Order: sequence, then structure tokens, then C-alpha cells
Amino acid sequence: MKIVISIGDCNGIGIEVMAKAINEVSSNDDFQDVRIDIAGNRDTLKEYLDNFELPVQFEGKGVWIGKKYCEILGCSSHTKIIFGNSSREAGKLAAESLEVSCDKLIAKHYDALVTMPVSKYSMYSAGWNYTGHTEYLSFKCNVQKPLMILCSGNVRIALSTTHIPIKVVPESMSLLHLSERISALHNSLVNDFKILTPKIAVLSLNPHAGENATMGTEEREMILPAIERCSFKGIYAEGPFASDGFFGFDIYKNFDGILAMYHDQGLIPLKLLSSGTGVNFTAGLPIIRTSPDHGTAFDIAGKGIADCRSAVQAIQLARIIAGNHDSS
Repeated sequence: MKIVISIGDCNGIGIEVMAKAINEVSSNDDFQDVRIDIAGNRDTLKEYLDNFELPVQFEGKGVWIGKKYCEILGCSSHTKIIFGNSSREAGKLAAESLEVSCDKLIAKHYDALVTMPVSKYSMYSAGWNYTGHTEYLSFKCNVQKPLMILCSGNVRIALSTTHIPIKVVPESMSLLHLSERISALHNSLVNDFKILTPKIAVLSLNPHAGENATMGTEEREMILPAIERCSFKGIYAEGPFASDGFFGFDIYKNFDGILAMYHDQGLIPLKLLSSGTGVNFTAGLPIIRTSPDHGTAFDIAGKGIADCRSAVQAIQLARIIAGNHDSS
């Protein structure tokens, strides 16, 4: 099995948590036959990693990190490291790293992609035109509606809408859209996570699940009909659940997957429950992509204190899902 990693923003914590994570999994028996390569600029990687006391040794076209030799897929966009700084040069390298790794993955040179965090502002300044990794991968794979799933152990929260302003969430919802999202989550739970008969919970949009349409009508007009339509097709789905009680009283533990209506409704409880170990998985693509569920953390970049647990879990989940696909 072969995994490729894009380095993200070189002025953030991405390369640090990547190196720490590779070092950790390099001693794991499950990874003895897993090759891990890095899409980045060799000089930038060396300049970055020279700042840390890590088991890293550059050799030939690659680098030893712990017990794992990683080939560096060369990117031409060298940039000087300025920890905590948002820059056009860092954005350009992050975009090139993502493009190189994604192209290799689509060409089937690798089985999975793990993406380190990017600064969208830096990438926008370098001419990048996407609102996030999910939207970029959607374009590259020619898939209109991939599904963003945040994972931590047995908790898997998918998002009906992703990186859009909260004020346009209601108008972005429809009976058809929600039915497709529930079906997509069901298919991912079956095919990617090998859960044969998954149970799905669907969250409400409005407080108190609309309180019998007195606090909003989306539950009655769209969410509940979408659940009923999917149930008619043989998909086990329940809801809509008011999200505060759903998470506050541990109802989430009864389900294999959860569909949230908007970004923060799903990410806030996931990050609280995961305590720094959450993973972002993009479902519905012909490729496998995972990522740590945190950002660039410019405020602690270069200090050597970044927590790599989420990056470790992202690499672990990429290996598990790739293995599940191979066994299909």
C-alpha cells in the first residue's frame, strides 16, 4: 500500500505534525508494508525540520523519518520558512504540493492521500480559487457533491453543507439534496467503513427540531420527508434530532453515522468528543483522502509543541479505508 502526503502551509504546524506522525507509525507493525511519500520542496522541508529535534535524516531523493524512508515528490516552489507568517510563497507551495499529490493519486500511483492543513488566505493570494480541500478534490475528480465526514473512533459526522455562510444554509437545502446526502453517508458507511447495516441519525436545522414548525419549517418540509424517502429505499435513518440534546444526552452513541445540516453544527461536537484526534474524510470520490481536523495553528508554529495525534489518526484511517477497498 502507498500513501502520499501533501505538506500544507509550510509556515504552520503541518510539516511538524506530519513528521511526528510518520515517526510514530513507522514503528507500528500495521505499517511495515505501507510506503509513505511526501509531496513538497526538499529545501523547504529540510529548512523546516532542521528546527526540531526529530529522528529525521535526508538521503538521496527522500528522507528517513524514524524507521520509514519517504520519497519526496519534488515541488519547484521553494519558500523560506517564516513560522506563523501568511505568505503568497507558502500558499503557492501548498497548492503545488496538493496538485502534485492529487495527480499522482488520480493516476493510481498511490492508494490514498493525507493532506496537511493549509491557510486559505495564503493560497488565495497565490491565485488558488477553491474554498477548501473538499471543493478542490471535487473539481479534480469531476464529482459534483463529495461528502465531508468528520471521524473520531465510532463517531462519524457528515455535513449536508460545507464551507458556505450560515445565512445561505437554509436555501442550500432541499428534499432532493438531503436525500442524496443521507444516501451518500449510507454508501460510505457500507463501502468505506464496512458497516453492513448502518444506522444514521439526521440532525435538525432549527432549535428544538423546529418545535412543530413554530421555530422553522425546514424539518417538516424537507428533513423529515428526506428521511422517509431514504427509509423507503431501505436505508436506516432517524430524526430530525435537535443537536443539543442529541449530543448532550449521548444519543449519538446509538448511531454509526450522523448527518449535520451545517459546518459548525457537526465540527463543534466532533472536536469536543475527539479531544484532538479527529479526522476529516472526503467520501464519494474515486480516491481516498483524509486530513487532520485542525488548521495551521500559526500561533504555535515552530515551537515544537504541536500535537500530532490527529495526523496519526488521519494516516491510520487512510490505511484502513484503502485496505477496506482492496478487500471489496
